[in-house]
Amino acid sequence: MLTIYSFTINFHTISIQNVNKNILSSLLLAFIAGGISAVFKVEKISLGLATMSDAIVIYIDYLLFYVFNNWIELQIIPILVFTVLYIIGYLIIWLCIYHQIKIQVK
Repeated sequence: MLTIYSFTINFHTISIQNVNKNILSSLLLAFIAGGISAVFKVEKISLGLATMSDAIVIYIDYLLFYVFNNWIELQIIPILVFTVLYIIGYLIIWLCIYHQIKIQVK
């Protein structure tokens, strides 16, 4: 017996204002996230403090823009899921960079 699977995608239209809001806020989000890397250039701040500052600023940046654009709901469960996934993602990226730098130093 042949089973045919079909996927239904529900398309909905959004206004030009929402498109513009999403584009501009995405640019600002990326600008803030990219600019915070300057924390690592400051010699008076320890690596641990710079990393923590970087993680917190990027987390707040993402969370505020995601809620502002209605990409996640302003409820406890979606925010907890976002937080857990953010921490996991940040740690994976940080460990990859750390490992690569450790190899280069040797």
